[in-house]
Amino acid sequence: MSFDLKHLPQTFADLVIANPLNAVVIKSYCEQPPAKPLLLAGAPGAGKTEAARVIAHSHFARENIQHMYWEYNAASLGKDFEAKIMAEVNHQMFGNHDKAIIVINEIDEMDLRSVQPVFREFMDDKRHLIRFIATTNHKSRMMGAILSRFRVLELDSPSNADWVDRAHTILQAEGLRPTIQDVAQMLQSFDGSARDLIDLLEETVIASKAAAQ
Repeated sequence: MSFDLKHLPQTFADLVIANPLNAVVIKSYCEQPPAKPLLLAGAPGAGKTEAARVIAHSHFARENIQHMYWEYNAASLGKDFEAKIMAEVNHQMFGNHDKAIIVINEIDEMDLRSVQPVFREFMDDKRHLIRFIATTNHKSRMMGAILSRFRVLELDSPSNADWVDRAHTILQAEGLRPTIQDVAQMLQSFDGSARDLIDLLEETVIASKAAAQ
């Protein structure tokens, strides 16, 4: 398994959320999702997709729900989104009393004129069956009527300091024994995205193991 996939967030504790108040909301959705759908908005690298996935995985694990394909990109859903989504909803709800969870990434990619109005009606019609978690980089491209149906959470990109604990945990999982101070110093001058940071950690692990041989 590749390094980045190996260290994908699996639980709330693995997430790096810049704003503590946002972290509280995301934790509440992981532990017992409120009724209102959640929209995670913000720039790339803010952790929106990872948080949405952890919320879904937490729900599936807690309720012992079987699933097939619960995560979609809005651009690939198209106009026949209802058939695709309901196939998964019916699968999740077989033998389970709770709502299904559906994650839609880049929900703003739904066509503003032809798809978003229909999706709004779909959300209203199926709200007793489906709990939506969605992400967007461009909230301004969404209908106000859809935005009003979500709890909108604006995520900021984590700072290097926000990443220290998670980076420390990853390095320890790889057999390294840096101190928190070592990791903080390593990240002090880092300038890149979250993906770049994971690459940096992988390079650090490779270099450390090579030096130990």
